[in-house]
Amino acid sequence: MLSKRGLLIILKDNMNPETKICQNCKKDFTIEPDDFSFYEKIRVPAPTWCPECRSIRRMVHRNERNLYRRTCDVTGKKIISIYRDDCPYTICDKDYYFSNDFDPFKYGVTYNSNAKFFEQFYEFAKKVPLASLFVRNSENCEYNQDMGGASNCYLCSRTHNSKNMLYTYRGNHSSDCTDCFQAIENSEFLYESVNVSACSNSQFIHFCEKCSDSSFLYNCVGCVDCFMCTDMRNKQCYYKNEQYSRTDYKKIIDSYQLSTQEGQQKALKEFEDLLKKFPRRNLTITRSNNVTGDMIFDSKDSHDVFSVKGLQNCAYIWDSSRFSDSMDTYSGMSTELTYEATATTGHSSNCHFCVRVYDGSRDCEYSWFLQNCSNCFGCVGLKDTEYCIFNIKYSKEDYDNLLSKIKSKMREDKEYGEFFPLYISPFPYNDTVAHEYFPQNEQYAKERGMKWGNFEEKNYKVTMPANSLPNDIKDVPDSITGEVISCEHNGDCEHGCTKAFKIIPDELSFYRRRNLPLPKQCPNCRHYRRLAYRNSTQLRDVKCMCEGNNLSNGIYQNTVTHEHGDSSCGKNIKTTIDKDSDYVIYCEECYKKEVY
Repeated sequence: MLSKRGLLIILKDNMNPETKICQNCKKDFTIEPDDFSFYEKIRVPAPTWCPECRSIRRMVHRNERNLYRRTCDVTGKKIISIYRDDCPYTICDKDYYFSNDFDPFKYGVTYNSNAKFFEQFYEFAKKVPLASLFVRNSENCEYNQDMGGASNCYLCSRTHNSKNMLYTYRGNHSSDCTDCFQAIENSEFLYESVNVSACSNSQFIHFCEKCSDSSFLYNCVGCVDCFMCTDMRNKQCYYKNEQYSRTDYKKIIDSYQLSTQEGQQKALKEFEDLLKKFPRRNLTITRSNNVTGDMIFDSKDSHDVFSVKGLQNCAYIWDSSRFSDSMDTYSGMSTELTYEATATTGHSSNCHFCVRVYDGSRDCEYSWFLQNCSNCFGCVGLKDTEYCIFNIKYSKEDYDNLLSKIKSKMREDKEYGEFFPLYISPFPYNDTVAHEYFPQNEQYAKERGMKWGNFEEKNYKVTMPANSLPNDIKDVPDSITGEVISCEHNGDCEHGCTKAFKIIPDELSFYRRRNLPLPKQCPNCRHYRRLAYRNSTQLRDVKCMCEGNNLSNGIYQNTVTHEHGDSSCGKNIKTTIDKDSDYVIYCEECYKKEVY
């Protein structure tokens, strides 16, 4: 039996980088000295799976966007849920779950020292009702997931303190945005935009800040009335990175006829071509020090982190903000000492191997959906309590004694230190965010003990083909909201295509107000189209493509003289940009020379 002291001795003897073989994919991976220090600090063994496999194992517990109609297993009410009807877990209406009628303690079970922990947890967790949706303190948000403080939203996910949002993923403190993706913050009246902050009245803008009244922008800051531009700072009336008079600028915009399908698609194609003619920064790391990864903001002393903000002393964290002294998490904010978890929020602390613990929870392990709890192990759905195991409350002394026995048995069974096995996830692999980052097929999922969800045929009848939609928004009648429109992909894609969709009244009003044509694809296919703008989470080695005073990659001519003059830069750098892309990749120094 391995004691805590024995565990610390093993870790202290390994304060050098160590290469291990992943017990899942069998590939080599490295554990860094700082990683060992963290494992010692929180008293857990070093991981046996590589970072990528660990990420997948966590992500299979996150269905962020797929909704289903089903029956509440407790009340018999018809509900909307992220869990399919054939889910082996007990699913209840969210209103019941968050009410005083729900008593999670009545499902408590006594720990069996003769059985493995994960097997016990699986059987126990299947009996405790899970909320159909995680939507709190929101109004008119029945068809959404993971929301708080929101109102009048439809088919959105991870959207908080926002209103009048449609088909948007990760919107915060924003309003009146449609079809937007990833960190839409403090913005309003946006369409088809990705990673923007403090922007308004714009469409098709990506990685922009403080821009307004603009269209088709990439990496622009402080721009107003700009169209088809990239890497601009504090400009006005610019078209394809050149300035025009306001009169000429307006004529150019009018010539595109952006209220029509044809005009919008023409502009989108030109925009994509334009982006390949300008250098792309190898990584986006802003106001940060001593970090590795990509899309990193206001962080320090962290490695292998992606799409993060406000991190300190962290590693292997994705899509999160304001974490400190944490490793291996996906989704969450404002926590510390977190390890192998997903959706830890609300100033939680020292929680490991957990799914959605929040509102100040602390010192919890191997638990799901805990609100303001402390010292809980193997629990599900508890609120405002402490010293519980499998939803049974103990005295502090009894809790400590039993917990010591459980951990000893888990170490013997090689369970302690591992996140929940893949088979415990309530979701089919293709319903989870893991499938968005790491697309796989049914065979892959089932060979690893995971579920796979088949497409559910709906009983509606298509009343209008996508190619019959009016070309111009001005010609769209009010009756369009009664039509069932076929998606132009018709299921012939890997995007979870629903084959048909509807235009809801609020959506039609938005398109009319913004003078935008109707979409021809279902919301799922549109979401996956935006996913393509997100780089991978794999860092690869490249050389800076800047050729000084010569054409870079035969495409781009520098606008200022660089320190290396006529010769190429050739600096060894890392990037997450796909190796098959046509982008001209510059190092940070060469890129800043051109943009600033």
